[in-house]
Parts: sequence; C-alpha cells; structure tokens
Amino acid sequence: MEKDQKIKIIETAIEAEKETLKTYIKSAIKVSNSMGKNMFLKLSLDELNHRELLENVLKTMLEGGTCTYPEIQKSEIIKIVPDLESEIEKKSYLGQDDLTVLRLAQTVEKNGIEYYKECMKNAWDEESKKMFSYLMKMEEEHHALIQTQIDYIEGTGYWLGIREFTLDD
Repeated sequence: MEKDQKIKIIETAIEAEKETLKTYIKSAIKVSNSMGKNMFLKLSLDELNHRELLENVLKTMLEGGTCTYPEIQKSEIIKIVPDLESEIEKKSYLGQDDLTVLRLAQTVEKNGIEYYKECMKNAWDEESKKMFSYLMKMEEEHHALIQTQIDYIEGTGYWLGIREFTLDD
C-alpha cells in the first residue's frame, strides 16, 4: 500500500473521531437524564483519546516513521456500569427524545465499527492492524453500552445483554 493511501486512511479516521466527538457532546447536552449525560461525556473522552492516538500515528508517519501502536490501557467504560445500576435503582426514567439520541449514537458506533473492520482488512502491517483492531473493539464497547441504555429505557428486562426476568418468574 502506498504511503499516501495509508495517510488518507488515518486522516479519514481522525475526521470520523472528530465528528463522533461533536455528536456525543451535543448528545450530552440534549439528553434529559444525568445517567445519559454521563455516558455521552465518557464516550466523548474516549473519542478524544482515539483522535489523539491517530494524530500521533499520522505525525510519526508524516515524519517518515512507521505506524507504531502504543500500549493503551483497557477502556474505563466499565466504570460507568455501577453508575447505571444506581440510577436504575433510583427509578429515574428517560424520555422518548433520549431514545432518538441513543439510536443515533448507536448508528454512529456501527459506522465506526464497519470502518475499522475495513481498515483492519487493508492494514499494511501488524502494528496498524493492532491499532485498528483496538479502535474497532472500543467502538463495539461503546455500541454495547448504548444498547444497555436503550434496553433500560425500553424496559426490555435485559441488563448488559442478560435477561433479568422471564415470564416464568
């Protein structure tokens, strides 16, 4: 793969992370519940970190270096789960506008997952493949977190993808 193509892929990913960051900040402002606001703010920070990672890779590549994937700590998204649980216990309910925002965010994450899957297929070396794999997994975590919020609002009886009750209970 030509260097120009590699740079274009990284630049596209940076722009996607910027747009997602803007979307999540706007979503944090729009949702009516503090649980949703906190989730969108955390997702915004993750997207900012993704952008910074990609910008560092781009800078290195433009200076003649290669894509070097830095070691990154596992996402802190899991820290949100206890907050979600305490909010559910308080019986605070989100409105239909929040569902619309959450579904939009989920679409954004699906698009990110697909983009990074494609980048993995076209990765030019193991380091770039590892980086795109990491970014894809982060977007999958975001998607799952948003689905948890949707399940809660819709009252489907699921918590983190596990049915909380059955009709036999």
